[in-house]
Amino acid sequence: MDNPPRRPHRSDDPQAVGAQPPDQEALLRPGGHFQVATQYRRDAMSPHWLDWEHMPPTYKVYRDVPLVPLPPPVGVGIGGRGGEGVPDAVLPDAGLWRSIAQRRSNRDFGGQALSLNDLSILLWASTGITATSGQYLRAAPSAGALYPIETYVVAHHVDGLEQGIYHYRLVGTDERGRVTREGGHALERLHAADMRRLVAAAALDQDIAAECAAVFTWTAVFARSVWKYRQRAYRYVYLDAGHVAQNLLLAATGLDLVACPIAAFYDDEVGQMLGVDGETEAPLYMAAVGRK
Repeated sequence: MDNPPRRPHRSDDPQAVGAQPPDQEALLRPGGHFQVATQYRRDAMSPHWLDWEHMPPTYKVYRDVPLVPLPPPVGVGIGGRGGEGVPDAVLPDAGLWRSIAQRRSNRDFGGQALSLNDLSILLWASTGITATSGQYLRAAPSAGALYPIETYVVAHHVDGLEQGIYHYRLVGTDERGRVTREGGHALERLHAADMRRLVAAAALDQDIAAECAAVFTWTAVFARSVWKYRQRAYRYVYLDAGHVAQNLLLAATGLDLVACPIAAFYDDEVGQMLGVDGETEAPLYMAAVGRK
């Protein structure tokens, strides 16, 4: 006798291994409310037209702060389709599959400094500009190519770089405020100081944030995505941050570095450290990077 067709399992179905009955009270808590409030439902979606005249700026640039140019990651165009490739000479002999297989969240840092070239490649590989034909596109995917994620680096031990907090500048601007490639791929120094104790305390008192060579911190400028995706944007910014972070982790593995993502931190303390308000721009994710 043929087996009857299997029916879809409900979460309260005893045959749904690993599923739990719905906790109605939990659905009213912030996490459950967020999941419900950001759902797409066919019967509840209203028309939405984009207001191009009020599109939020794609790039964040600090004025009147010290600028540190990074070694240029442009070279032989290995990305194709207008890609701005890293020269073969500065890349280790490591393929993508090897990096995927060997990537681990490693908390053991040897205390040695990163080179400025290492930092340049990590920034380019995680969120750098990789195509300039028409709209500037980047190494990590982003919903609608709106790129709400900003990158900050808390530098502890980077050769040629003063200790402190830096913002990654992707582009420059001309005298009329138009975006240009010149002046981009650089670090804007926001604060010069030994930040090891402060960043470790903000990262839920995790020592790795002080023992590594640098801490990458990613924030979201929510308006960039909300402009198009409204409430759904609050899901997309977390996905975007994950894409950027995974690029960083794989690039670190390819450079034979140690990296560990950090999701546990005091939001207000990290925001205060970076100088963001936690509402229009808020920290989402961090990663510690260094040498073995």
